[in-house]
Amino acid sequence: MSGKKANEASEVRLRFSVEERVRQKFEDIRIGVAILRNCSSESEGESESKSENKSGGVGGVTAEKAGKGIEREWIERERREVEEAIRRTYDLHTLKDVPLLRIQRDFFWRMGVDPTKVRPASEALIRRILAGSGLPSISPVVDACNIASVKTLITFSAFDLERLSKENEILHLKVRFASEGEEVTLIGNRKKRLKGRELVLTDAEKVLCVYVHGDVEATKVREDTKNVLLVAYGVPKLPLKDLERGLATASEYVRRFAGGEEVFRKIF
Repeated sequence: MSGKKANEASEVRLRFSVEERVRQKFEDIRIGVAILRNCSSESEGESESKSENKSGGVGGVTAEKAGKGIEREWIERERREVEEAIRRTYDLHTLKDVPLLRIQRDFFWRMGVDPTKVRPASEALIRRILAGSGLPSISPVVDACNIASVKTLITFSAFDLERLSKENEILHLKVRFASEGEEVTLIGNRKKRLKGRELVLTDAEKVLCVYVHGDVEATKVREDTKNVLLVAYGVPKLPLKDLERGLATASEYVRRFAGGEEVFRKIF
């Protein structure tokens, strides 16, 4: 770790806890967290207008070039390659039996969610690819998370770090059961009243994500987002090595697509 990176990492004060009721029902709840600073989350149009440098492929993109606005064609090339690999690897009829997806489906059933109607994020994206639609193009950070998700079969969230609430300068992430009647606004301004049995990820003041249903609008990555909090979700019986691999893969893709530097990564 470079001196600069070490100094930035030392400034990260983060802790994680799980509500006791959640721990009793779901014994192996974990999350992986990475923090990336000085990213670019510009949309396609802004990215293309600012980009002046070209490279032979995604692997050749430097953080400096990406931070100035990476060419969308590099992301599109990676997306096409990943989609082709997914089509060679999976089949719609047997997808539900892939071990990592089966673990997540079982977790959904335990939460009272029917995974044949509401699917794990990675499975939903893979089904989209197999059906011929392909992965959506949203922004460098979100695209990075989606590609990492279909490659590793792990679910991710990406939050604007500066929009998260701290307590005594500590970012406290917590998994708890929702309160009955608690209201959230999910990405896309979707209003949802929670029933009290949902799992939520929170900071010191508010819900950041409702497990299964998605992230909230208030803390999503925007075009002006520079610092990103990346979360990988570990569920009961999910091997730790797969969660670690997923988080590392997502962090790498964010840096390749949006530039920036990873200053913190840990499995809790």
